[in-house]
Amino acid sequence: MDSVEYIRKFPIKAFKRGEVLLASGDPLTDLIAVRQGYVKVVSISDAGRESILWIAGRYDIIPTEQLFARQATSRFFYIAITDGEYYQIDKLTFLKDAHDSPSLMTNIARGMSEHYDDLMRQLTAMEATSIRERLMRTLCYLANRFSADGQVDLYQEGFRITHQELAATIGTTRETTSLELSKLRKAGLVDYDRQHFTVNVDAIMAQLD
Repeated sequence: MDSVEYIRKFPIKAFKRGEVLLASGDPLTDLIAVRQGYVKVVSISDAGRESILWIAGRYDIIPTEQLFARQATSRFFYIAITDGEYYQIDKLTFLKDAHDSPSLMTNIARGMSEHYDDLMRQLTAMEATSIRERLMRTLCYLANRFSADGQVDLYQEGFRITHQELAATIGTTRETTSLELSKLRKAGLVDYDRQHFTVNVDAIMAQLD
């Protein structure tokens, strides 16, 4: 059974940008499969700083990392970064159907593998020794979640990210992030104003290679 065909049988619900679809500690009675739009998976520190861990898009199932886990509550926050819709999947039904259908399980495993690859890219970005490289790798990661183009306008794709959010994600201050972004803009690797944030993925990757 194809996983996309499978999730389409569940009811559809709409969400608005900024809506918290799941909060840390919420019971996991249902899973969310994104129909359209994007959802960010974030951790929030005791000081209130938000760090982006992953971005879920079309037909991604969240919480992916807890599909088969025994833990009954959510570990992170799942926040809509655009308007959109999702399929509401009953978790017990999902677990039974996945157990009974090898083809469905294979499709789900493939999706989890892609999710794992995304997480490894983000971890690679965080392991970079310099703030500049961490920022460059994180920007490329974010851009690649929305498009395969060599240049990606994050705002045009519906993704709004502040300097503070970037700073929390790469583990530094907003001031340092703003300074590094300014250097990247002068180098032609990014361009931004109040309406657009364009990442020159090809140029950044050429410097990282």
